[in-house]
Amino acid sequence: MTLKQFYEKFKEKHQLTLIAGEKGVHASIEGIYLLEDLNNIKFLRDRGLIITTGLANHYDDYWLEELLCAARRKSASGVILCMGAYITEIPLPLVEYCNYNNLPLLVIPWDIYIVDIMQEYYDDFFKEKQQGEYFGKIFSNAMFNNTIDNEFIADHEDMKPYSYSTYGIVAFKNVAKDTLTAVLNQTEEKYLILTKKTTLYAILYNITESNFSAAAALLHMSLSTEPVHYGIATLGQGIHSLFNKRIEADKALQVAMATRKTYCCYNELGLYRIILGIADEAILDDLYTQSLKAVVDYDNEHNSNYLEILRYYIEFNSSVQRVAEHTFTHRNTINYSIGKIKKILQSDLSSMEERCRIQLAFCLYDLQQ
Repeated sequence: MTLKQFYEKFKEKHQLTLIAGEKGVHASIEGIYLLEDLNNIKFLRDRGLIITTGLANHYDDYWLEELLCAARRKSASGVILCMGAYITEIPLPLVEYCNYNNLPLLVIPWDIYIVDIMQEYYDDFFKEKQQGEYFGKIFSNAMFNNTIDNEFIADHEDMKPYSYSTYGIVAFKNVAKDTLTAVLNQTEEKYLILTKKTTLYAILYNITESNFSAAAALLHMSLSTEPVHYGIATLGQGIHSLFNKRIEADKALQVAMATRKTYCCYNELGLYRIILGIADEAILDDLYTQSLKAVVDYDNEHNSNYLEILRYYIEFNSSVQRVAEHTFTHRNTINYSIGKIKKILQSDLSSMEERCRIQLAFCLYDLQQ
């Protein structure tokens, strides 16, 4: 549960009011702690939600400032102040501090029973945990083993909608689960994170095409400075689609890593989809041998860069001028290099079939690096 979900659920019933730190409301809550003695904050776990009446600290004018600073250091998901007997006002500088540090600060009236808030939160917490465990089992089997326990789904009413839900899957490398969770919380979409070896999978369910695009845009913005790679599958309909959509996400991730891009979408892989769809290794070996191997071997032996020039020559539709401009090399030098490449490959590189074959070979070469 995120703090925003907690707030939306309980704000009317328990008269919760958010007064600062609105930008931090997407943080996950990992427990609620009644904290009256600042000496006990060392027992607070990361992303804990603090509730206090100020009972043990009313004699100290600076205790609230110390509490909020300590809550920030401990990565608390937020602080709830019970206003009344011991806390009568919140100094404006502390409100500004919470806004600046994106630390959600909430208040409740004195006559609200704190124990009720805590009990209701933990009731939901354990329900979510239990659901997460069997959702995870169902989704994991569907995604990785292509098996679905239809009898289990039939026996659990809350699972039935997921049989025909719309799913979006994204496969990640080199991203921490906490980082991914923080970003996905901001989408406010329903999601589940699964792990297979070193790959994280985010499954967004009951999602529309536009919302999936918005979630992808948020991922692009939030992870643009991270050394992360991820592949995005096309949307799938029904839990039976998860296996094939996971394969799409894996292939898109593979291309992203091979081409050193942050992300790739499966429906934009172009020729890479053809290479990834060929299961016969002999066909791939023959493609590489006929199209690139001689140039790669020549470069390795003579420390030349003919492979790079050939790639641009094919990419720029045989335009020597564009290759020269792109590589900051004199046109005559490029002409000489192309002549050498033609001799090495024993081809004049003029036919469409030959250029297409070399493009495919480059896709294969990228994936094998």
